[in-house]
Amino acid sequence: MADSTGFGVATFHSTHSVLKAERILKDAGLDKVRLVPVPSQVSSDCGVTVRFLAADLDRAREILLAALEDDLEGIYTGAGEAWETIFAAEE
Repeated sequence: MADSTGFGVATFHSTHSVLKAERILKDAGLDKVRLVPVPSQVSSDCGVTVRFLAADLDRAREILLAALEDDLEGIYTGAGEAWETIFAAEE
């Protein structure tokens, strides 16, 4: 299980899906959901990701897989320099 004091982030194939994910997670009542730059430890791609509390990881994963599975690249948890892959889409 992830450290509940850190954050989770979800990466997507499109900016449109990141924006949709933010709305879906906020509508589901998750706290502290926001758009942030993709951490360099997660991906070398320049872009934006949706961030949520690590305490909400299981719920966020369930919601995002149900709503945006086809465009979801990955879900990660951590903070600072240490990030753990929770879900990675098959290529």
